[in-house]
Amino acid sequence: MKKQNVVQGTFILVIAGLITKVLGMINRVMVTRLLGEDGIGIYMLIGPTLMLLTTFASIGLPIAIPTLISRANERQKKVLSVSLIIAMASSLLISILLFFIAEPLAVYLLKDERTYLPLISIGPLLFFVSLSTIFKAYFQGEQNMFPSAISTLVEQVIRMVFSVLFISWLLPHGIVFGIVGTIWASIAGEFSSILILIFLFFKNIKHNHQGANLRPIHLSPQNFKDVLAISLPATGSRLIGSFSHFLEPIVVVQCLFKIGYNSAQSAKLYGAVSGFALPMVLMPSFISNAITQAIVPPISQAFANKRYDRIYSHLNNAFLISFLPSGIYTVLLMLFPTELMNLLYGSSTGANYLILMAPVFLLLYFQAPLTSTLQAIDEANQAMNTTFISSVIKIIMMIILLQIPNLNIYGLVISVLFNVIFVTGWHFLLVRKHIGYRMNLRSVFNATLIIGITFMLGSYLKLAYTFHTNQFLNMIIICFIVGISYLFLLFVCGLFPTQVSDGKRIKRQANYNTK
Repeated sequence: MKKQNVVQGTFILVIAGLITKVLGMINRVMVTRLLGEDGIGIYMLIGPTLMLLTTFASIGLPIAIPTLISRANERQKKVLSVSLIIAMASSLLISILLFFIAEPLAVYLLKDERTYLPLISIGPLLFFVSLSTIFKAYFQGEQNMFPSAISTLVEQVIRMVFSVLFISWLLPHGIVFGIVGTIWASIAGEFSSILILIFLFFKNIKHNHQGANLRPIHLSPQNFKDVLAISLPATGSRLIGSFSHFLEPIVVVQCLFKIGYNSAQSAKLYGAVSGFALPMVLMPSFISNAITQAIVPPISQAFANKRYDRIYSHLNNAFLISFLPSGIYTVLLMLFPTELMNLLYGSSTGANYLILMAPVFLLLYFQAPLTSTLQAIDEANQAMNTTFISSVIKIIMMIILLQIPNLNIYGLVISVLFNVIFVTGWHFLLVRKHIGYRMNLRSVFNATLIIGITFMLGSYLKLAYTFHTNQFLNMIIICFIVGISYLFLLFVCGLFPTQVSDGKRIKRQANYNTK
């Protein structure tokens, strides 16, 4: 099975992620229009629970598998078998637990009985999600991103088709059954993804790493220790973040209830932030996801060989690749929040939150490579501690701010933005501490300058010029002018990634670190 280098692997995942994101947005628009604001509000209430349970079910294996495979240790040929056993056991236990806690979770914590049936439907989904992520992580460790890209595309297409079929079939029975239909569509998508991954695994079984196979035989306790030594700390970090996200709708509903909002109003407000605004600001996240998947194995290898210059190079390129799309996207969100929301969702719900969230969420695309670097250099515990501290602060801020009547749901927005800033800054300090990495301040200044100039240009054009009587076409023309200006400024400032960026400075950092 042919491997790719970091740039090739990232490119494959970015293209697949872009197509998947477009398909996902089309799917989201269709689901939003079918379910309406009430349905999306209910669906977003159970979303954090799904994320938390998925973290429990996968138990950090997506991080452990590629890290162990990339190090090419003799024992790693059994990593996949061990991981599958752990994942199947954990997903089964979590599904059984969910069956018993779903009703009190819906009635007493989420304060909405309509969430009970969708919560019960999550159980089978956990099993398929955990298996799919394990196979994708295995191919990631092989530095072959093609299977993950193909399976993700197939998964999204199947999900789109079955979303329309299931929702149309079940929605006449009530909004709750329509939401269950979206979960069934997700199960169908994950199942199709697993079939593709297993087919590609067996098709190329002779080329698999260290003779890896799916036979759970001759497994020693050491094989499980190898996997759990990395997966458990990684699980801790993700678990804290997922648990914090799990508490979000509970805290929002409880706090808004105290200042006079009923459950339906609370669900609608929370849906406006989590179901409309957040997906918009997270649109370029497929870029950072692709980058983090591609850089973990080479950074792990470089760290094992003490080649810090290579780590610096991978990080620099990861930051630049992240900035290319997210920078211009942030500018456009700040210029046309209402227009873009109406274009995609047919509603301006949540548009007022975009102007606040867009510039801060730009940091999130730099946070992902930093977090992956910490995990690749065996500092997952440090990332876990940071996530825990930031999550505690975030929940405390939410409890305080949400109960201020003049802020209400803005208390959630402020808390989320603080969390992004805190974690990004702290993870950067940790990476600098452990491998001596230093940010290129000139690039940071140039990037900030480019954002400011293009935003001011767009604001001026929006106010002073009407290029076409049609508002949509006028927005497209302004976006085109701003986009061309953005690319020109990137070229002038030299903010395009290269295979080895700032070679002399990287070597100087590496020499500094080894002293």
